[in-house]
Order: sequence, then structure tokens, then C-alpha cells
Amino acid sequence: MIQRYMRTAVTFILVFFSFSVAAQRNLRIFTEKENDVTVFYASNEEYCPVSVEITLTRDNLSTTGFSDGVFVVPEYAQRFRLFSLTGIRPRRKTSYSYTYRAVFGDVKQVSYDSVFRYDLPFKKGAKYRIEQGYNGRFTHLGENSLDFNLPERSQVRAAREGVVIDVVQSFTATCLREDCKAMANHILIYHADGTIAEYSHLAFNGARVAVGDSVNKGDLIALSGSTGYARGPHLHFICYLPGFGSPRSVKTKFRTGKGATAAYLVENSVYQKNY
Repeated sequence: MIQRYMRTAVTFILVFFSFSVAAQRNLRIFTEKENDVTVFYASNEEYCPVSVEITLTRDNLSTTGFSDGVFVVPEYAQRFRLFSLTGIRPRRKTSYSYTYRAVFGDVKQVSYDSVFRYDLPFKKGAKYRIEQGYNGRFTHLGENSLDFNLPERSQVRAAREGVVIDVVQSFTATCLREDCKAMANHILIYHADGTIAEYSHLAFNGARVAVGDSVNKGDLIALSGSTGYARGPHLHFICYLPGFGSPRSVKTKFRTGKGATAAYLVENSVYQKNY
């Protein structure tokens, strides 16, 4: 492709990239010149949409399509147009720099399938207690997440069908220090309604799926553990809508007993899976 350069002098400033937790390794932002215009594009090789928040500084440049700086790049996109920069005053220098952060999913999404019935995330015939429920006092304050008291290396099964978008299984440590919060092995599964489920504190090398795998309800996905910030072995489950900073966690109803009915799970209650 022939690239045409802007007639005004351009000073390029070093660009720094910043990522949130669950960094998007397969997201790339790049620019192309179209006459006097610099166009920003993104490619996304992840298995779900990726939201990008760009912080831009510029001199002698106007923007088109920038708005709030938040963009949702579709999965598998190769050349997704974001915004453009155009010089304002001819024969004067122009310069820009930017940083960005990115998360899996669509941060602009507000609705989801609130009546979906999830399966209990363990094998048939087993029963476990909810150690900590929604808005729990230990680590769930302001968060709709659940802790199941699964012993070490118990089977973790998919509560809902979807595609695996992230797998971390290299950590071995367990502690109650602040830095341990980033050392929990986990699996993320993207659902058809745009929500994401996180299965966390998994065993070292405990994943039984890989990024890109499609899973069905009840499929074996991992072995439970006690990695990261934890008082002992358990499975941490959270379903959320994507967001920059803290995810927007949502309550989910689970099929219990023989699976005929579904309800929100309650802290300190024991639930058996007979389906």
C-alpha cells in the first residue's frame, strides 16, 4: 500500500500501552495515512468483542469520531476504524500521543438475559455449601459473586455454554496479602448475551479447556484449588457485564435439586446437583 504523508510537519511521540486485568494479548491499535488524515484502526483476534478506552493528547489536530474515547472492537476484526486526526493550521507542527486500556466484552452493554437458568458448577450427585454469597462480608462487599466450598482438585463444570476467552493456571501461591489478588488461577467464559463468567482460585495446571474452546453446560472445565487471595480451597464464581475498573456483576439463578426449578443461591445453604 502506498502511504501518503501529511503536508504539515508531524512529531510522533512515543506511545505507551496499558492493559487492565485479563490483558488483551491479541488486540492491536495502528495508524494509517490517508492524504492529510491520520486514521486509527484496531485489530482484534480475541474470541469476543474487546472494549478499548483511549486517552489522547494532541496539538494542532482535530478529531473525527473520537467522542468519549471508548470503542468496542468486534471479535476477529482485522481493520476496524476507530477515529481520525486532521491538521488544523497548515505549516505548523502537529503532534499526538495516546495510551489505552482494554477489557474483554462490550462496556456499553446494559441489558442481558436475566432469566437464564445456570447449572450448578460441579458434577452430578455432589453437594456443596455456599461459603460466601452475594455482597458477602469478607471479599464480596458490593459484588454479586458466590464461593462454593469445593475441596482441592474437585471437578469444576461449566454453568453455562459459551466460548473460553482466557485461561490462567500457572500460579501456586495462596495467601491473604493484597498482592495475592492477582495470583488466582481462573477461566473466563463469554456467553451469548454478552455476559462473562469467571471461575477462580483454580488448581495449578488445573484447566481442562483452552482459549477458543466452545463449552456446553456441564462440561468439565477445571479442577478447583486455593490459589490467590483465599482462606482455603473453594470455587469463586461471578457473572458480569464488562466494565473498566470493577466489573458490573449480576445475580444469576441456578437450577438446584433435580433441575426443575431455579433460584438465587443463599450464603451458608447447601445445594445438591441431581441432574
